[in-house]
Amino acid sequence: MEFVALYHAVGEEEKEKAAQGVREILRIIEEQALGEKKFLGGDEIGLADLAIGFIAKSIGVIEEIVGVKVLEENEFPRLHNWVKNFKQNPAIKNNLPDPDEMLAYYKKKKEMLVESVTA
Repeated sequence: MEFVALYHAVGEEEKEKAAQGVREILRIIEEQALGEKKFLGGDEIGLADLAIGFIAKSIGVIEEIVGVKVLEENEFPRLHNWVKNFKQNPAIKNNLPDPDEMLAYYKKKKEMLVESVTA
């Protein structure tokens, strides 16, 4: 829900509050789920990885649209590596949507959202 709140955030205060909520979730994943493993379940992608795969797929797009960076490599090194490993897996890599198309789609949706909130 925090990821949705970040995407929907409009004002700077709202963006930072939502970003802090996302960082808390990322910290839990970083500290409690990943450990020293390549993926959540070990060396192979499992169901848990697929369940949070939206992070790998969407977080960069959301950060760019909102203008707030939440997945800093120095703050979340294991999660950053997980994203890289996840996206490089052939089964994932060959099925990820085009990032430019995602960006264009989510930007348009965000513009519509902002217009509806400010109207």
